[in-house]
Amino acid sequence: MRKFLTALIVFGGLVFSCTNAKDDSHMVENKNNEHGYVELDSFEMNEISLLDYDLNMSLMVPIIGSASGTEIKPEIIHDDGDYLWYINIGKYFHLVIEDYAKEFNKVTTEKKRIAAKKDIFKVEYIIDRNNLIFYKRNLLADQGGKSTFHCYGEIRIDGYNFVLRSEKSGSYQPIIQDMVTTIKSAKKSVK
Repeated sequence: MRKFLTALIVFGGLVFSCTNAKDDSHMVENKNNEHGYVELDSFEMNEISLLDYDLNMSLMVPIIGSASGTEIKPEIIHDDGDYLWYINIGKYFHLVIEDYAKEFNKVTTEKKRIAAKKDIFKVEYIIDRNNLIFYKRNLLADQGGKSTFHCYGEIRIDGYNFVLRSEKSGSYQPIIQDMVTTIKSAKKSVK
């Protein structure tokens, strides 16, 4: 009986610790592998290539299911010759990719733009790096409104700079966390 109770307590503790573990796999720090590419936890993500859309980039995007349980495929919108790409998955995941050619340090420029609006918004940075920011934005107390989350990152591929960002209106925190993982995963496509 004593062995049974001990086993039950140990098993219960394991179950409790597993169910209460914070799932932050999408916020894992990245490390470059031997080929220089980013390795990250790709739990519930698929890799897509943008080669068919005139962009030498691949990235991981979240697997999003519909109400019926079927996977919603990413929609990629790009007009030939344009400098913008839109990756839409479902109702809320809307990532924008912009080609800035030889214009670099766009995250620094974006942070200056955000700081210039300090009389309108209170901003709290969740991730603040040279090539990636993830932040929470609130209207100041006397202006009402709700919190929105935003991300903005950049990557160089073949000597050109690309910005990957959320829409200007932002989104919910879990959606933006998925976008941050997508941005961190961006790399040159391997043909």
